[in-house]
Amino acid sequence: MKRFGAIYLVMGILAAGAIAVMTGQPVAAAEEEQAVLQVDHALVEALGKADSAAAGALLDDNFEWTDTAGKTQNKAEALQNITALAKDSEGDTDLKTHSYSELVIIFGFHHDARFTRIWVKRQAGWRALIYLDTLRPKQAPATAPPAASIGNPGDCENPCRILPFTPTTPADKAVIAEWQKTKMDEWHPDASDWATHIADEFLIINDRAERNKEQRVALARKWQEAGISMPGDPILSMTMSDFGDAVVMISRHAPYNGGKPYYNARVFVHRDGHWLIAWSQQTTIQDAPAVPAVSDK
Repeated sequence: MKRFGAIYLVMGILAAGAIAVMTGQPVAAAEEEQAVLQVDHALVEALGKADSAAAGALLDDNFEWTDTAGKTQNKAEALQNITALAKDSEGDTDLKTHSYSELVIIFGFHHDARFTRIWVKRQAGWRALIYLDTLRPKQAPATAPPAASIGNPGDCENPCRILPFTPTTPADKAVIAEWQKTKMDEWHPDASDWATHIADEFLIINDRAERNKEQRVALARKWQEAGISMPGDPILSMTMSDFGDAVVMISRHAPYNGGKPYYNARVFVHRDGHWLIAWSQQTTIQDAPAVPAVSDK
């Protein structure tokens, strides 16, 4: 079996190289992506066997698993609850990847959810940092925000001007500065400028909709033409982690117009002198109490 495993590994690497030649992707990057797909498969296998030792070896010390109910568990909690994590990991389909040197996003569908696993490169190898599930929308996505946002711009102190977080690295400071520009572009609508801070492969996912860059920019233009302002949802807590030319931002938000808070994972990539948003995925925290609208506070 070990012999066949080695053969399959070599075949996978050769296939990755062939794909790289056809797509223009560097061979080294394609091989790294293949390596991540292999450890991701190994993690799913270990979970299926309820092998806490094997699974734990592939989880980052800062690992977080957030399920479709918005319940977040750290590494120790997830391993103690490995049966539930294993069940959650069954039936992955339509796997895709976004690769950023020291960070790879693997995403697809299982059960009734969009899942995302974010892998990061540590000195000891690739480790899973984030495992996030978001329920698939049950109806067509809304094309307009709540009526309270029309002709009533409100204020956007948090997150447009201040945050309950102080960046400590040059990369984090630059990411915050660029990300806050997108918040200003939503508050005082400017779809064209907003688009300049967004990576071409961008996806934004929540339990109401999933949109790519083109779809999200078209929606922003529609709102701008209608005079709709969207103050950002205030941030309750935030952490940031740097991985070469990629940065992971984990935040919890209180909806501006009131409702249950949500967990948000974002990935930023450094490209052409800018830190662009490449990924944004949200999951509502169902067991949290609803918060009032900003205007009601």
